[in-house]
Formats: sequence, structure tokens, C-alpha cells
Amino acid sequence: MGRLGLQTLINTYPDSEYLAKAKLGIGDSYYREGGIAGLKQSIVEYKDFITFFPFLDEAAYAQMQIAMGHYRQMEKPDRDHSEVVQAEAEFQTFLEKYPNSPLVPQAEQHLRETQEVIAEGNFRVANFYYIRNGYKAAGARLIELTNRYPLYSEADKANWMLGQIYERSEHNEMAAQYYARIVKEYPFSSMAGDAKAKLTKFGTPVPQPDPTAVARMQKEQDAAHNRPNILLRSMGVLKNGPDVSDVRSQWPADDDSRQRNG
Repeated sequence: MGRLGLQTLINTYPDSEYLAKAKLGIGDSYYREGGIAGLKQSIVEYKDFITFFPFLDEAAYAQMQIAMGHYRQMEKPDRDHSEVVQAEAEFQTFLEKYPNSPLVPQAEQHLRETQEVIAEGNFRVANFYYIRNGYKAAGARLIELTNRYPLYSEADKANWMLGQIYERSEHNEMAAQYYARIVKEYPFSSMAGDAKAKLTKFGTPVPQPDPTAVARMQKEQDAAHNRPNILLRSMGVLKNGPDVSDVRSQWPADDDSRQRNG
């Protein structure tokens, strides 16, 4: 039955046992249609379904589709963030309301992808200020980024930058906190060795890697050959697939590394 037929059924037989399926079917038809207009209308229809049928099992599916409607409209990290922010919020809503749904793994993966895009956009801005010695502006964004998105793929670099900012302003105790975080939470980072050296230089105890972080990074490393970039699996479903693989800025060397490199 087409969309017109489903709408006729809803209007003509408001007490029909097929009403819920008809409303969900309309949402699905707009979602399959795609495009900005189709996806936006599908979100309206799915939200309408949840309003009328919040206790049906299909409500979880409808919430997932709301999140996916925003997800498919996501832009690249350096562009408009409105849809990716909405996608993040809707995936979080799904996980809070339907923690036992079989769709949870999919929602968790897509939430990670949306957060990667948001963090990447913030990281680019922070790096812009950082390489121009705008440390106050860079630091504010980096602190928010590292606290809110600890699983961001460049979080170790963000923490290193914060360590550098505090060290250059002679706040070594604060700098040590960020170097220690690299050692503890990002033990496989290429910067872990340098972070340990910084802590030793400051006379600060070097923490042991967190076992959970080790297991997480090992799992990601093992999966890297199948998923070289956290977002690659989503490229086929996004209108403008977020691609953060080219964001590898030149990092200003600190004094110690300049001496090591001669």
C-alpha cells in the first residue's frame, strides 16, 4: 500500500488495528525516499508515532529512525554541525530509553561516529588557535573536548597540546595531569613515551596504564584492518559522509623534541 493509501486508512479508520503500522509505514516511506525533504518529514512522522504509541515495541525502532534521519544529513566536520548535534542527542535518547533493544550496538556505533565528527570540528578550531599561539582560546576548546569526548581518535594529541600549553605558561602541575592522562588512558599512543619523559622530568609519578583503556585500544587496533577509520562504515549512508582521515595537522614541536631531532 502506497503512502496515499496509508494516509487514507488513518483518516478514514482512526480506530483501526492497523493504525500503528500505517503511521510507521508513512515514516518509512519518507525515510526510503531520502533527500533533505524526505528525511526531515520522516523524522516528523516517527516522532508522531512515538507520541501516539509510546509503549509499542516499534517505538524503539521509531526512535532509532529519528536519529538515523539526522545522521544521514550530517555534514563534514568543518561545516554546519546542527544535524550531527541532533543525531548525537537522538542516539543518546535511544540508549537511555531502550537499553535492552537489539538495536543498541548499532546506536552505540553511530553515536561514536557522530561524536567523532563533533570532536573533530572542535579540534580543528583548537588547533587553528594553537599553532598561532592563541593558547587561551585553544585551551578552552581542548579542555571541553577531552572531557566530553575521551574516545575521540585524536584525544591523545589534544591532551598533549594541553600539557604543552600549561608547561609553556610554567604551570607544570597542570601540565603533568594531561601527560599522565595520556600514559594512563591512551597507553598505545605514539605520544605515551614522550609523556612519560615529561612526568619524569617534573619528578611526577608515572601512572600505570588503565586495564580498560588497554583492552579498548587493543580491540580498536585489532579491528583497524577492517575499519581503518571509525567513520568509513558510514560513508555509504551519509548524504555528505563525514571524513576526518585527512585532518593530520603539523604539530609544533616542544623544546625537548626539537633537541632530540637536532
